[in-house]
Amino acid sequence: MPQKKKRVPTIVKIVIFLLIPALVATLAFCWVGMYYRDEERIYPNISIAGTDVSWLTKEEALQALNLADFEQRAGTAGVTIVFPDYSEFTILGEDINLTNDAESIVNSAYNMGRGRGFIMDTMSFIRRLYDHVYPMNVHHVYDADVLYNIAAEFTEDYNQRLAATEPLIYSDKIIITKGAGEEPAEKMVVQDLAYTGLFDSFETGQHSQIEYILPETGTDALLILDLHKGITVPVESAALNVETLSVSDCVVGINFDFVSAVELLNETETGKTITIPVEYIQPETTRELLESMLFRDLIGEQTTWVHGASGRVTNIEISAEAINGIILTPGEEFSFNDVVGVRHSSRGFKAGGAIVGGEMVTVIGGGICQTASTLYSAIRDTELQVTERHPHSRPIPYLPRGRDATVFWNRLDFRFINNTDFPLRIDFELDGRHLTTQVYGTIIDDFPTPSLPMPAG
Repeated sequence: MPQKKKRVPTIVKIVIFLLIPALVATLAFCWVGMYYRDEERIYPNISIAGTDVSWLTKEEALQALNLADFEQRAGTAGVTIVFPDYSEFTILGEDINLTNDAESIVNSAYNMGRGRGFIMDTMSFIRRLYDHVYPMNVHHVYDADVLYNIAAEFTEDYNQRLAATEPLIYSDKIIITKGAGEEPAEKMVVQDLAYTGLFDSFETGQHSQIEYILPETGTDALLILDLHKGITVPVESAALNVETLSVSDCVVGINFDFVSAVELLNETETGKTITIPVEYIQPETTRELLESMLFRDLIGEQTTWVHGASGRVTNIEISAEAINGIILTPGEEFSFNDVVGVRHSSRGFKAGGAIVGGEMVTVIGGGICQTASTLYSAIRDTELQVTERHPHSRPIPYLPRGRDATVFWNRLDFRFINNTDFPLRIDFELDGRHLTTQVYGTIIDDFPTPSLPMPAG
């Protein structure tokens, strides 16, 4: 009985049907990868500077770019910058080693799609077959430092020339040349102009010439204003530091007539010069004058005869010595009790006669009311402001009625304020039985300085 022929299952047929195209595709992929990946040609659809370099070797691509024209234009490119004073400088392409990076760009084009392995490189090749054209450009290569240094050096020289025509300031005058004082040339602007002009020349094949225009200058009024701000010095009189009694130096003012200077410059032709007189303003008060004014004037003076025993004389002497030489700054208040202090035997005070409640009694420190009264009488007829004063309850022998001042510790005080603009100094002297006080200050207006006659002893 004959055997039946085995039939190939349908599923196997399907698998074989599917594998054959895949195998073919794989073999084709491998062939493309091995052939084109290793071939030293630029992948398809790549252009440099508008030139299609697909399928070309690097050498062929360089030839196709026709760099001879580039090199010729780079060799003839140049720019001249003309400054406002008609001075100029020129930069040529050869000065800055102007060339191109074509060789580097060709290498980049060749390496595009390569270097990532067999599969990735092959896929890149296939993609380039169907992708859009990838453009690449050749760039200028030049020595930027040389370009900028040439432009900067000339700009600095120009600015030095410009500075020579700026306003000249002397101790007694200012000389201005009409049109001077412009803003200096800016290095970066000049450098940018040189760069732009040089590459415009490269593109057109014609030598470029550019006029450099200075930044906008100020008006004549602004020029004078700047000068005025620069040299004007406000006048300052010497001033007294009331805390330290030191005197500051004065400042001599410097100025010129701003309005007249502007009018004169406006009327002057460009290139002509004008002279502006400088005025020096002396301060009203110099240091020497102010120092000489301190304690210059005798504002008040009084001498009284000291009666009584030696203890009373001692008390007056102690209180006078406590006050002698004291200085009151402007606005400061004098207090007899604060300056003389508590009257106590430990401080040398003695028992002496004093008027208490209209009666003569003996107390420690008795008699010092004469010190207070002598000082009060010395300033009574001045403009110094008395803030506290108490009369005795009965007449006293050493001063006329109404010119006395009684004091008592913690109860009665004699006070006055230095309401002048200068310091005051109080001097006391006991010469035998003569007690004299003098108040020194500075009299600005008609300030009365009375001095009463001393009553007979």
